[in-house]
Amino acid sequence: MRLRAKVAIVTGAAGGIGKAIAAAYVREGARVVVVDIDERKGNDAASEIAAKGEAICIRADVTDSGSVNRMASEVDRRFGRIDILVNNVGVRTTKPFLEHTDADWNIMIATNLTGPFFCARAVTPFMIRGGGGRIINTASIASFVGRPNRVAYVSAKSGLMGMTRALAIDLGRSGITVNAIVPGSINSPMNASQAADAVHDWGKETPVGRWGTPEDIANAAVFLALDESSYITGTDLTVDGGWVSTKARAGELA
Repeated sequence: MRLRAKVAIVTGAAGGIGKAIAAAYVREGARVVVVDIDERKGNDAASEIAAKGEAICIRADVTDSGSVNRMASEVDRRFGRIDILVNNVGVRTTKPFLEHTDADWNIMIATNLTGPFFCARAVTPFMIRGGGGRIINTASIASFVGRPNRVAYVSAKSGLMGMTRALAIDLGRSGITVNAIVPGSINSPMNASQAADAVHDWGKETPVGRWGTPEDIANAAVFLALDESSYITGTDLTVDGGWVSTKARAGELA
């Protein structure tokens, strides 16, 4: 149990990648706080995860700084420390550029960029008091490349990568590392419709020839939370089956 006694907050952990990360942390001995805006689903996830260790749910809206601040204070009150924050919660709007509304833009930025900022700001004083910590942001391959019909999402996720680097230099001397995990085509609820589309199978576009799983991302999140990763900060761990760094033309992959 490589995270024994650590206290970890995972946002958006009621399902998908967040739930997989929370479960992996519990298996490694961490005490995990499932944070989600859907309290019922969050409680269900925490109850399921707690079968292997210790997990609770605290409802919070990451786009509301007051809600986030109360959540962080409650975690500290219950456990006396905060060691790990995974800014996992995310939403995606897919529609042509000129159909993006003000609301679409604001939701993408508020949830995918401002939310992680609020959460990092809320937990940092507790991490400093405890001598350090780990902040892990869930970015996206859209942090690196333009993707069709996703202008607000790409903008937010690109900003999250920039924030990761900026926080790493601001917090490094406090013993806090800040890194990003970059998922590619992951068979999660967000990508359920694409994963079910056998004609346009994104998994076949990767060198490894398959979709990723939430557990693939969870394994990376465990690594970045370990003491052994203390010299890694301000960087990105891309878990995409090689999609970003390679390109095969049609017919080149067997």
